[in-house]
Amino acid sequence: DLWEVGRHAVDIHYSTKLGSGAFGVVYLGNIDTSSLHYGSNRSALQMSSLRLNGGEIAVKTLHESADKLAEAEFLQEIESMKRIGYHEKLVNLIACVTDSVPQLLIVEYCSNGDLLGFMKERRLHMLEMGMNVEKRNLDKSKIVTQEQQLQFAIQIAYGMEYLSGRGYIHRDIAARNIMVDDHYSCKIGDFGLCRKVEEEQELYLSRGGRLPIKWMAPEALRRYEMSTASDVWSYGILLFEIITLGGSPYPNWEPSEILPRLEAGERMARPDNCPDSV
Repeated sequence: DLWEVGRHAVDIHYSTKLGSGAFGVVYLGNIDTSSLHYGSNRSALQMSSLRLNGGEIAVKTLHESADKLAEAEFLQEIESMKRIGYHEKLVNLIACVTDSVPQLLIVEYCSNGDLLGFMKERRLHMLEMGMNVEKRNLDKSKIVTQEQQLQFAIQIAYGMEYLSGRGYIHRDIAARNIMVDDHYSCKIGDFGLCRKVEEEQELYLSRGGRLPIKWMAPEALRRYEMSTASDVWSYGILLFEIITLGGSPYPNWEPSEILPRLEAGERMARPDNCPDSV
C-alpha cells in the first residue's frame, strides 16, 4: 500500500492537541517527506507544499478506550480518503499507519482550525471593536467580510462538487468539519461519515448511529435516506452558519421539533445581516 508509512517517519506532538471527539483525537505533527511515495494519489503540488511547511501534518488516532466498531469506522474513513483522491478544497490524505497500533490517519494541517471556531473568534472580536468592518482599515486577519463569506461558500461548493462527481456523499457537511488553511481557504474535512454511492444507486440508507440532526434534510431525518441532495441541504445550513459567523442553526427550536416543523413548511428566518443578493 503506497499510503502506508513507517511509524518512525511520523513525529506526533502530543502537547499540541488540535481537536478531539468521542472516539479519536487529532494532534499536530511532522512527517519525513522522503518516506512518501509519488505513486499514490498525492499531487506534486501537495508534496511541494508539505516540504515548504517542514512536513507539518495533522495526525488522527483513536482513544485507547475505542471499541471494535470505532476501529472499523476509523479504518473505513482511511479507505474512503484513499479512494476519493486529491482535491484542493478537501483536507487531503497524506499517509496512514494501519499495520500496527495505534493506527494513524495523517492529513493536511490547516493552521486556522475549523471554520466554526474561526468565525466565532472573529465575531467576538468584531463585536468588541463595534465597527463597520467593511469601511475601516482594520487587521484583516481578525475580521470576516461579506466578500470572504462568499468566497468560503464558493470554495466549499467546489469541494462538494468534486465529492459528488466521485460518487460520494459526505453526510456531515457543517462548519465544524470545514478547515481553514493558512491562506484563509476552506477545505472539507472529517470523512468519518462519508460513503460511496454506487452508480445504480442515488440514495444511501443510513443505519443510524451518530447523526447531525440540525444539519440533516427532512428525508434523512424521517427515513435515514442520504444523497447528494441531502448534502446540499446541509450546505444550506452551513450557509446560515457562515452568514451568522458561527450561529447555531434553528435558534430556539428544540431538536425534537425540527422534523415536524420542517414538514409543516417552516424554515429558519433569514438572518438580519444577510443581504438580499445572498
